Amino acid sequence: MRNDNTTEYVTAFVVGALLGAGAALLMAPEPPTRRQRLMKELKPYRKKLKKKASKARKRVGHQASAVGEWTDELQAAGLAVVEDMREEVAELVADARKEIADALEGQMDSAHASLRRGTKRIRS
Repeated sequence: MRNDNTTEYVTAFVVGALLGAGAALLMAPEPPTRRQRLMKELKPYRKKLKKKASKARKRVGHQASAVGEWTDELQAAGLAVVEDMREEVAELVADARKEIADALEGQMDSAHASLRRGTKRIRS
């Protein structure tokens, strides 16, 4: 009888161990895939990269606004130079017109005087 109890205990132990091992295998988490392992390994680097990207984005934003301000100043200076040049060109054109008109008037006076002399000679 003692032998039967021992056999029953051993059998129950073996069956329990097998069921436990089977349940452990069924309940065990799946091993991580290559992608999951890689993502886990890269997680600290991702955080650092996000921080650095955020800092870089802020720096670029500040620099872009500075460039925008500089561009506005440059544009204003350029418009002032163009306006000054426009005024100078207008003065030069006005002066040139006056000189041309004076020269033509002088030529016309000369031509009239020559015609008068020529007509006087013909009449005399």
